[in-house]
Amino acid sequence: MTGSPFTNPFRYVPHPLVRKAARELVEKLDRMIAEGAVSAEVAKGFTDGKMLGVLVCQEGYLAAFSGSVGGQSTVDGFVPPIFDLTRHDGYYRKHEAEISCINEQIRDMTASELEPAREQLAGARKKMEEEIAVLRAMKHDTVAGSQFRNAEIKRAKDRWKTEILRLEAGLNEVQTRINTLKKDRSRKSDELQRWIFGQYMVCNAEGVEASILEIFNEKGLMPPGGTGDCAAPKLLNHAYRNGMTPMAMGEFWYGRSPSTAVRTHGHFYPSCTSKCGPLLNYMLRGTAVIGWGHMERTCPPRLGGACRTAGGGPWNVPHPMTAGNTPDPHIAKVVYEDADIVVVCKPSGMPSVPGLDGRESLQELLQKELQTPVIAVHRLDMDTSGLIVFAKNHQAESCLKKQFEEHTVKKTYLARLSPAGPHVAVRPLHAGDKCKIELPLSPDYDERPRQKVDITQGKAALTEYEVMTVNEDGTTDILFHPHTGRTHQLRVHSAHILGLGRPILGDLLYGGCGSIWAEDREYARLHLHACSITFRHPSTGESLTLTW
Repeated sequence: MTGSPFTNPFRYVPHPLVRKAARELVEKLDRMIAEGAVSAEVAKGFTDGKMLGVLVCQEGYLAAFSGSVGGQSTVDGFVPPIFDLTRHDGYYRKHEAEISCINEQIRDMTASELEPAREQLAGARKKMEEEIAVLRAMKHDTVAGSQFRNAEIKRAKDRWKTEILRLEAGLNEVQTRINTLKKDRSRKSDELQRWIFGQYMVCNAEGVEASILEIFNEKGLMPPGGTGDCAAPKLLNHAYRNGMTPMAMGEFWYGRSPSTAVRTHGHFYPSCTSKCGPLLNYMLRGTAVIGWGHMERTCPPRLGGACRTAGGGPWNVPHPMTAGNTPDPHIAKVVYEDADIVVVCKPSGMPSVPGLDGRESLQELLQKELQTPVIAVHRLDMDTSGLIVFAKNHQAESCLKKQFEEHTVKKTYLARLSPAGPHVAVRPLHAGDKCKIELPLSPDYDERPRQKVDITQGKAALTEYEVMTVNEDGTTDILFHPHTGRTHQLRVHSAHILGLGRPILGDLLYGGCGSIWAEDREYARLHLHACSITFRHPSTGESLTLTW
């Protein structure tokens, strides 16, 4: 590997040496836990779930864990943290204690003053309503009696208005004091965070040192909490400071899967973008970083010839996932076209619509090659291949978008799932199985663009599936029929432990780029293909089904 480009931490397939090092680390950690070589708290911290990382260097490999484990930031066999607060706790402990004191004041004032004030105000409003209701219910046979009742109601309203204003003023005064404490807490927390990130000094491949605060300030950003505590920056910083030569790196999950983010024991995942994006980009300055898949194109994309009629089913064409039958990654194939629409088979690695990275999108390619405007009415993930529909006029656009919004468009995806891990309990799959997955999803803002399962606040996501073949190598060919169109829906439903527990082969974001036990595979692309789509033609109203 000498002289080879280094791992792109945000988009990579783990090198065989990285997988080998990860297996050795897991075996070692398993023994340490089984033999009681670590405390019960540390053992629980690992088995409850922890992101680990390995860095293969010319001198050997290094291991790290993200954050702390069992309340400890250092464990034998793992590199130390970039900055250990437990060893420099004078300033930190003092200011942390000040913030804790404010938190306690806020809790005490909320319990002893704010909540009672709210209850008194609510009680007064209720009593006013009850008293006025009683007065209004009084019947009088004379005009004088009615006038007296109305006067009593007015006097009661005036009296209660004065009391309610008094209670509101008291409540506002308490709330103002609490808000002042919260502002003071926020200011002290920001100051402490800035101090902490000013102490986190990291090296990069060029031998230059900077603090995390300086690195983020370069981009006009404030580091999120926990920046610098992930495994990848710990590994690189330790290697640079000890004169080691990094060759390849990978981060993988150890232990129990969480109920939200996709994390499966033994599977590799890319570094987070919110914390590690700016940091690792700085630390890898001066290093040639390898791309993956279609990150770099060796020739410009082009458009294949049109086929005016729909072809057979998804199994009547070369299996798009089979090695040797992978479609040319530079050719977008027109499979149907008329005066209103054009349907194209998008290659994996091409964006559907223009993005911020500057690479040519399918929409731009179509407009250039067909010499006519086209309008996107839905999208496919960049790494997903398959059928995508474009409108040629606004009438067709409006009709097609309405069909997608009303979920009347039927789509089928063909996928090849990774083998189930040897130490992960997942639902068994057999050829012919038909079932559904219902897991609500929401964006994982710390791990953009990844999505997570969110039972309480996520949007409903429903996928039906049919198992086609369970292959001898443990992979599974499956057909997905999504009833909703959430971002990364099929990828999360495949990979999440509450779904199928098997990431789609080649899925860089959700663990499909290999596990620590996986043999060498061909990860030339994400093995997810939109093979069929059915919709009403915007002009004729007839049902149109296209497969490719």
